[in-house]
Amino acid sequence: MDSGLAGNSLLWTNALPAIARYTRACTFDRAGYAWSDPAPAELPRTSRQMIAELRTALDKASIHPPYILIGHSFGAINMLVYAYTYPQEVAGLVLVDPSHPEMFERVPKVPSGETVARGFRLISSLGNLGLLRWLGPILARRLLPDGEQTLPPEAWSALVAFASQRKEYQTAAREASLGNENFASALGGPGSLGDLPLEILTADWWTIGKQTPMKKAVLPMREEQAALSLRGQHRIVSGCDHTSLPVVRPDAVADSVQRILGVIAI
Repeated sequence: MDSGLAGNSLLWTNALPAIARYTRACTFDRAGYAWSDPAPAELPRTSRQMIAELRTALDKASIHPPYILIGHSFGAINMLVYAYTYPQEVAGLVLVDPSHPEMFERVPKVPSGETVARGFRLISSLGNLGLLRWLGPILARRLLPDGEQTLPPEAWSALVAFASQRKEYQTAAREASLGNENFASALGGPGSLGDLPLEILTADWWTIGKQTPMKKAVLPMREEQAALSLRGQHRIVSGCDHTSLPVVRPDAVADSVQRILGVIAI
């Protein structure tokens, strides 16, 4: 399981036991997030570099392929790159409210990767003034209003603690600054994943309330992502938004894994 930009493995806390009912479940922190060491400055934070690091971590942990890869938001971009680069190692894909490789060009009002990076750099700079101690908890609650009630207390406390650390935002800035390159590396056309079992999960936030130009653009793009595989399925998940889906609807993620396991077994 791979998390979105500025996210970490704690967002999968509820999904881990749900998936573990069916198969071995593993999550990780990309370099620079949570418990992982920062990446060396000379290593660019490209999706290709990140999946190379993931493969090394899996090998060192004696976790052998094939894998069902799960990616949320930007993490879905990384998992798509993994599937395109090492198809023989991938048994299935679950993309959780995924970013789309062409979202910068096709979704109205989506900020560029460099704009997002500047925002993270600004937040990081507040750490020099000691302001992240109070801003971190605010950001965590803003992104996950139900997180404190939904996550176990120790996971929520750790999530808030990491949200108060400069390295989280420094890492996110490094990743976002290469957004165009990372997204381009995940681009594929209809059927480019062959018949790989693929599930696309979309939060129902995109379907309810005022239908903004951004919302109208997203659903057709999710259908396109489902069409990457002859076995692609697109499902709307109720009661969640983009950030909260892995936290408040871990059952939906686990159900996707169970369905893929059933397809593999046929």
